[in-house]
Amino acid sequence: MLFALHVVDYGVLGLYLAAMVAIGAYFRREQHSSKDFFLAGRSMGWFPVGLSVMATLLSALSYTGVPGEAYYVGLKFLMSPLAVWLTLPIVVGAILPLYRRLEIYSVYEYLEMRFDLATRLTGSALFVVWRLLWLGGVLYAPCKVLVIAAGLEIPMWLLLIVLGAVSTGYTYMGGIKAVIWTDVIQSIVMLGGLLLIVGVVWWSLPGGAGQVWQTTVDLERNRLAEWSFRWSEAWCFWGILPHFALAMLSFYVADQITAQRFLTARDLRAARQSFVLNCVSVSVMIPALTYVGLCLLTFYQAHPQTMRPVWVTNVDGITRRSVTVPETRTAPLIDPRTGQPQRSFGTGDILMDPTSGTPLIDWDADRLDASTIDRLVAEQRVLRPNTKEPFLDSNGLIDADSGRLVIDKLAMRRGDEIVLHQRAQDELLPRFITEQLPMGIAGLVLAALFAASMSSIDSGLNSICTLMIADFQRRLGWGRQWLAARRKKSPDALDEQDELYLSRRLVLLLGVAATAFSLIVSQIDDLFSIMIAVVNTFGGPLLGVFLLGIFTRRTTSRAALVALWAGTAMTVWIMAANTYRSWAWTWPFGERLASPWTLVVSVVITLLLGYTLSFVLGQAKPKDQLRGLVAGVGQLGRRTAARH
Repeated sequence: MLFALHVVDYGVLGLYLAAMVAIGAYFRREQHSSKDFFLAGRSMGWFPVGLSVMATLLSALSYTGVPGEAYYVGLKFLMSPLAVWLTLPIVVGAILPLYRRLEIYSVYEYLEMRFDLATRLTGSALFVVWRLLWLGGVLYAPCKVLVIAAGLEIPMWLLLIVLGAVSTGYTYMGGIKAVIWTDVIQSIVMLGGLLLIVGVVWWSLPGGAGQVWQTTVDLERNRLAEWSFRWSEAWCFWGILPHFALAMLSFYVADQITAQRFLTARDLRAARQSFVLNCVSVSVMIPALTYVGLCLLTFYQAHPQTMRPVWVTNVDGITRRSVTVPETRTAPLIDPRTGQPQRSFGTGDILMDPTSGTPLIDWDADRLDASTIDRLVAEQRVLRPNTKEPFLDSNGLIDADSGRLVIDKLAMRRGDEIVLHQRAQDELLPRFITEQLPMGIAGLVLAALFAASMSSIDSGLNSICTLMIADFQRRLGWGRQWLAARRKKSPDALDEQDELYLSRRLVLLLGVAATAFSLIVSQIDDLFSIMIAVVNTFGGPLLGVFLLGIFTRRTTSRAALVALWAGTAMTVWIMAANTYRSWAWTWPFGERLASPWTLVVSVVITLLLGYTLSFVLGQAKPKDQLRGLVAGVGQLGRRTAARH
């Protein structure tokens, strides 16, 4: 069977994708210069800008990842919207006035004004590398989940090409204005999809909403935080709240994708209002995603036979053989700034055969169903959930009526809860969409998942293109000779209409590159996850340098640049030493560092290095050169003293 869903669902999805392209075509006529293409002529109102920022924050990885994470950690994820509000005084009081009054295109222009050209170009280059790899991820990850977990038999390469082509197409035509307005529609579709999922779960449960809450309480998912301090505890309140706060602050301060949205607002007041709306919308969407996770918890615990057998087979414990298991695992987090899951490994994640180094049940390679169970049992690779001894035969493992494996026979229980493999978290929502939602509704929710992906892709394409024009083409003259030859002008005669010509072609090039990269990494999934983990360490040091520039007068240009490079290197080491077993020997401390602490430590290290090194590297700029660039030295964003 080619289609796992009804043809109506695919029709709904097709209409949605066509509508996105139509919006891009509509706004094409308003693109007359690079200012229109990148900043919408600085004409946008607060409402679309605010929703667009929220939609960009919630990539497809978050749309499936947050409910999956909430399945395991429950209400602890509500620390995320709280952290958004903690950033409000800094963003509204300092960041938005600074960026708006400087009338910049690229946030890294500020780094040159405050420090020097080398710091600007380093920051911009780090961002470009970071987001180019990230684009491949937000394309690849949702398609992988849909094809593998949700049971779609459409080739993954086809989904990747369709998503990449549609996102690139409307971004190419309509610029940032099309990106913002499609994000508005996508945010509405995403929220509507969540409401439909909640409604279907309530309808399928005899106790409705009350049963969801009762299950949340019974399975202890109603705890808001882990209050005891532990470096190795991912959801420790003292680590998770600063993690989320700094991740959000990095997103708003040092990330071109977000800052560019605020630069499109018609004035400072509209920019501030859009940020407040963003805080409100995040405070709605994250709890909604969290609640969907609790709904999935309740549904699957009440209907275990709807689970995939691989979710529950061989979970936890060890076999009669000397089987190695990865080291202590905490539930992986979704980074609000980047939209990427932060992976770590732990007891009971994957059971390994020490003689071959392969899992007893390979999550990706093995097919675990009624057609393969006899072979897997004969190979002693399917374990009894309580004793961890292998099943000797498959009697009782196949339901005579449905022909499916009996989940209760394979699943381990902890109290009243069926324990799921940690890797199941990314598959919970897509599986529910394709198997449990009625015809038509499934297609709409699937469109919401694609919307979450496209809202990140279009933003990444436009922001990377902005930096390539503002930080490299304008500032360094890269490509000017080529552009002048194409436009039949002298390099000095090039204007913003010529930049628009170049910008559109860059968007096409970047879109093709991101799609091609996603096709490549679909073949090297493990390498890709390592690459993403490395590049995601760039955000903390970048934020640290911006904070040094905005809030300290002492920090010198040379110290800031050294701190950026050193902070990035140390962050990569901290991440690798606490995530990958091959690097564990480099960690000198007895207790491992949970993933949320990596961002916190990286920001602190960069701040300390940058400020301390300023006493020995270079000289601080005089006060008149810092006017308008540092808090407390004139009015932020005003480079000249006010006349009286």
